[in-house]
Amino acid sequence: MKTTSSLPTPSELLFKADASLSACSADTARAMLQAAHTAGGKTYRIDLGTATDTTKLHHVLARALHFPDWYGHNWDALADCLSDMSWDEANTYVLALQRAEPLQALDPESFNTLVEILEDAVQVWHEQKIRFWVLLIGDFPELPRLEVIA
Repeated sequence: MKTTSSLPTPSELLFKADASLSACSADTARAMLQAAHTAGGKTYRIDLGTATDTTKLHHVLARALHFPDWYGHNWDALADCLSDMSWDEANTYVLALQRAEPLQALDPESFNTLVEILEDAVQVWHEQKIRFWVLLIGDFPELPRLEVIA
């Protein structure tokens, strides 16, 4: 396990890498959100606690991410919006998703589809060299774990 002294600061990490989908602690998410905000980036803390099925998930994401009116509340529209944030342009984005466990437990298919779409969005932004961080707060062993000096 890494020691605290070997962990990067959120600011160091934001500018060394350009895109990531990771699981993390609430403290790491808070530190990354603050670093992105300080750097002039767009930050979103998204509570998925009420998103227990696909329909509710789309409503929560549309509201939290300020999706445009044309958002179709379906997987294709979600992929389109996450890959083109032109209504809220920035050079850095940090999305911190908390309380995703109910969705994972009650609708694992929707949770897995969400993760796949987030992975695809991260790749799109990586290719454009735009910092796009998605942090899933909690224990999600299927995702790489991100730790920073908080």
